[in-house]
Amino acid sequence: MGCDWEFARLFTDRRFIRGSLPWVVVIFAILNIAVLSWERGIAEERKKNLLVSVDRVPAGTARWDLSVGEDLGRYWQSIPDARGKSLVILSGMSQMYAINDARPRDETISELMDDVLSAKGVRVFGLAAPNLCNEEATLLLLSALTDPRTRPDVFIYGVCFDKFRNLDLRPGYQSFLRERPRLQSFWLETANEYKGKYPQACKKMENSLGELSKEKEHDRGTVETRLREWVSLWLPVVSARSDLNATFQGHLFLLRNWIFNIKPTSKRPVIEGRFELNKEFLAMMADVANRNGVRIIYYIIPLNPLADNPYIPEQYTDFKNWLGEFCRQKGVPFANLENVVPSEAWGEFMGGPDFKHFREEGHRLTASALLDHFGPVILGSGRATAFSR
Repeated sequence: MGCDWEFARLFTDRRFIRGSLPWVVVIFAILNIAVLSWERGIAEERKKNLLVSVDRVPAGTARWDLSVGEDLGRYWQSIPDARGKSLVILSGMSQMYAINDARPRDETISELMDDVLSAKGVRVFGLAAPNLCNEEATLLLLSALTDPRTRPDVFIYGVCFDKFRNLDLRPGYQSFLRERPRLQSFWLETANEYKGKYPQACKKMENSLGELSKEKEHDRGTVETRLREWVSLWLPVVSARSDLNATFQGHLFLLRNWIFNIKPTSKRPVIEGRFELNKEFLAMMADVANRNGVRIIYYIIPLNPLADNPYIPEQYTDFKNWLGEFCRQKGVPFANLENVVPSEAWGEFMGGPDFKHFREEGHRLTASALLDHFGPVILGSGRATAFSR
């Protein structure tokens, strides 16, 4: 009784009422109400930041990963069964799915290719995500190879020089890897097999798997994890923490650009060490594909002829020369599609011409160029039919 009385007296103590705790409680309550009312807007803003221009459709009818790397497992079952028809995986960054000035019924590169090739016994599925790096592309290739149902005959990768800046697996891909022990084993086997030939890439793969294991051990059954999961059922500010963090990071990115006058076309050199590491991943992907009977195809993505880009010209030239020569030596089908999309098929971004995202016509022209260059490889003989305007 004495303890209950002391606890009740705490709330009538003027020092409590005048202290900070009541204000913290009030502010926290207001914040949760605000997040609850803003939740839809926050989700839409995050969708906008990911450059996703389509509404979600049932996973079984999707022809590309509509989560753009955030929930790959949800759309993995949408990949056409490779045991029934020949399968082509088209992978790359946001140019593969982002449609500037999107209209109803617009289609992406992978969907447009699938429209043509499905009648010829070949299905196409798109696995793309914003700022996809070469380690992540390696993950997508290895993932597809772990199951006969998703094992492709052809793996097409749109190589973007800008993504040679990027490293690490995004959280969505980390979760995908964590949930698949068989993929983890294949990942480690590949790193062990090629460490003599591609030491930097294999070391990075080992580190990624090690970080995954440490995170799993840390989160397994901890009081913090269980408490967070329980609280998220009741408090919007906790359940929406991922979207809130993404929104905050996006505004912080824009603030940094404003302070330092950084524009999408501001010249930024690619660090030499990252350039070499990403080259190793591309080379290893070609070796892994060849060993597993998959025809890998590389192409350089289209760029807007009216827009400046953030590349140092000498570095970009070195990249194109290296990739072209590498593909020639390895016998990898290759094409430079920089100039296949004319200026009128692009859109605007941050007040100027978007240098790598185009309208649906750009998707159509890119798909047509891919079929023109690689149709014989995809079909085995003959040429794929180009798209009509």
